[in-house]
Amino acid sequence: MEFKLDERLEGDTYFVGDLPLCRVLLMNVSNFPWIILVPRLQGITELFHLSESDQIDYQKETNYLLEAMSEIYNSHKMNIASLGNLVPQLHTHIIARFKDDDAWPNPVWSFQNIVKYNEIQSMLEIDKIRKLVDDYA
Repeated sequence: MEFKLDERLEGDTYFVGDLPLCRVLLMNVSNFPWIILVPRLQGITELFHLSESDQIDYQKETNYLLEAMSEIYNSHKMNIASLGNLVPQLHTHIIARFKDDDAWPNPVWSFQNIVKYNEIQSMLEIDKIRKLVDDYA
């Protein structure tokens, strides 16, 4: 079965690139550096639905982007979450947080003043994250 991205994720994000297992998306929220990883496997809604080898690859790709984003953004804290209440397709949010960001110290989920990227901002941010994707070994 061919991989199809959930419609909500499709509408809320920009495509950045593909790692060996996951599609990397940029969340259309300029308040925080925020990406989403989605395994390119159809019908997967839970981490335990992945094969053992895919679980290892998913963890490696997630850890790589957590560390790489922490470095390029010089974040105070990296947030990671896999909720799936609104979007059942397995996906993981990775968000760089700063002590002076718009929502600190609260979770981004309850932040009300979301600002979407303009075209130039989104292209710059996509390029920054795409370099991380391209450098994945």
